[in-house]
Parts: sequence; C-alpha cells; structure tokens
Amino acid sequence: MARTATANPLARGFYTVPEAARLIRVGRARRIYGWLRGYPQRKIGPLLERDYEPFDSLEELSFLDLMEVRFVEHFREHGVKGRSLRIAADQLRRELKTPHPFASEHVHVIADKADIMIEEILRASAEQAGDKRLRSLLTQNYVMYEAIKQTLLPGVTFGARDHLAERWVPVPKKFPTIAVDPRIAYGQPAGPTGIPTHALYDAWKAEGENPDAVAYWYEIPTTDVLNAVKFERLLDEPRQEQAA
Repeated sequence: MARTATANPLARGFYTVPEAARLIRVGRARRIYGWLRGYPQRKIGPLLERDYEPFDSLEELSFLDLMEVRFVEHFREHGVKGRSLRIAADQLRRELKTPHPFASEHVHVIADKADIMIEEILRASAEQAGDKRLRSLLTQNYVMYEAIKQTLLPGVTFGARDHLAERWVPVPKKFPTIAVDPRIAYGQPAGPTGIPTHALYDAWKAEGENPDAVAYWYEIPTTDVLNAVKFERLLDEPRQEQAA
C-alpha cells in the first residue's frame, strides 16, 4: 500500500518507472512495475511500500523507493526468490520501524557482519520460502557480504538520524562528482553545480555537440558538460559494459 509523502514531498525525488530502470540498470521497466503493483492474477502483493500513489496511468518512485528497487534487483540477479524478499521486507519493516527497510543502513551494513538480527531475518525468510539460493548465500557469508560491499555500498550516503539512504553516486569510480540527491534537481542525476546531467546532455546535442558552447551558456566548466555527456551515454549502454 502506497503512502503519501509528508514533509516537503519536493525533497523526496521523482522518478518514472522507465527512469528508475535506466538509472539502476534493470533493463526492463515491467520488472519494477511488478515489484510496485504485485501480481494480482497470482494473488501476490507488492514487494515495496512506495511513497507516492499512482496518478492515472503515471506511477512515480521516490528516492527511497529507487534505492529499494536497486537492492531488490541486486539480489534477484543473484537468484534470490522474490518471495524470500517479500517475507524479509515485511519483517524488516516491523523490526526497523521504516517502510523502506531495503534503503536502510542497518540492512546494508551486514556487509560488515555487524547486524545479526538482519541476518537471522533473511535466514528465516529463506527457510520459509524454500529459497536455496538465499540460504546458500547466507551460509557462505563471505560471498554475500563481499557482494553487498562491492556493489551496493559504494557511493551511498546514509542519514545520521534515520539511517536511510539520502544520497547516491551511481558510478563512483568514473563519475564521483555526479550524484542522485532528492534535495537537488528533484533527484535527477546532477554534477557539482546542481544542473541535471540530462539537461546538459540535451543542450550539448542542441549545440551541435559543442561542449564549450554549453559551458558558456550555463557558466560552468567544460569538464562538467563532458562528464554529463559521458554519464548519460553510459546509462544507455548495455549493462555488462558498465564499470562502476
């Protein structure tokens, strides 16, 4: 069940499902729709509790929704069953007292083997769902911890009070200055000046691929324009070609 955002919804970020799929490299937006809507024909409810109610045919995600989708996608790619994640999500919402457990620092820091409670919930979820893959990952702790540490943690900043993700650098090695921050540009990827990368990319194309012209127009360094162009192009490349 979706929740209506409370304090300053403009600072929560806005992403259409196709935008979210492109950012986290899911590849198929319909997978995200399934996590948001569930599968009524199979009597399977939503996996995530999103912040925004659907408006007509438009469905948008908040920044925290986006971060949860990223977490779920990572484990689904490792063969973990959706049912296991649903069971774990329900239990973690109660334990952590947040509708966004997969965006919580408490879940991500199991990479440091610091939270036995989280591990036990995941283990119980695996048993209940008969999920051999998740059970295997938990048995071989090093494998799961290293996967989270190398893939999910880099580039994520968590809030000091609520311990929820508040900022994300999608490609920290190649583009450390391009971040997704719900308080800036409605959560669209932006460089140091706060100008969305897609705006700079569109301007670059409109100016005949002249980065200097765009830099002059926006009064920013040419390198910011070039980084934005490269970043936007990277998002459109096949996923296996991306290097974080």
